[in-house]
Amino acid sequence: MISNRYGIFFNFQLIILAILFGLISNVSLAAVQRVGIAAAVNPATKGTPPGGNDRVVVVGSKLLQNERIVTSDKGRTQLLFLDGSALTIGPNSDLVLDEFVYDPETKSGKLAFSATKGLFRLVGGKISKKTAVTFNPHFPDELVNRCPEMEI
Repeated sequence: MISNRYGIFFNFQLIILAILFGLISNVSLAAVQRVGIAAAVNPATKGTPPGGNDRVVVVGSKLLQNERIVTSDKGRTQLLFLDGSALTIGPNSDLVLDEFVYDPETKSGKLAFSATKGLFRLVGGKISKKTAVTFNPHFPDELVNRCPEMEI
């Protein structure tokens, strides 16, 4: 009978710890804003969420604000943002999803990304109908004067 009491008490502690861990992990995930999904990936793309580890991006992967996206020499991917904007990323590309703010009520917000290399194509969604999308290239010094920050 005594061992049963301790077993129940121990199980109760485990349940409390599991609940607390779930709440803490949800709070940390809630602090990082989801900005969209990977709509197409062919074949190798990596994502690095802020403060996280590298992961392979697959179709349906959730994308987070400040996530770094890198494609291989054969990789291509298309990101679909919550406002309907689509960003196609070519091979050997490296970019960061700097900022995404979208209010579905007013259909306005801000989309900004930066890149160190690569080929990109943006098809604007609802945000671009009201405000410009910011693209900030970070290329080698010899290209800086020819590639300033652009609004698309």
